[in-house]
Amino acid sequence: MIVAITRFRASPEEADGWVHRLQERSRRVDGHAGFLGLEVLRSFERSPEILLVTRWKDRDAMRAYFQSEDFQRAKGASASQEDATFTMYEVVAT
Repeated sequence: MIVAITRFRASPEEADGWVHRLQERSRRVDGHAGFLGLEVLRSFERSPEILLVTRWKDRDAMRAYFQSEDFQRAKGASASQEDATFTMYEVVAT
């Protein structure tokens, strides 16, 4: 299993808007082969850290989604964070 995490900080003024947009996401990714789930996490700090955690069956499934029109639409519909980081992890134990 692959876990991909996008991480960024939001100003206190922007945090609620980000959370709302992520709660109201299109959910197109949910139907893609190999997609196992998504969680959105928000830290308790004044300028919270937002984490988007996606789980995939394997790298090929994640790669196929990133090459899809659904991903391009989702990427275009969301404002990007310049300081966002993206990291992939392989689950090696549960």
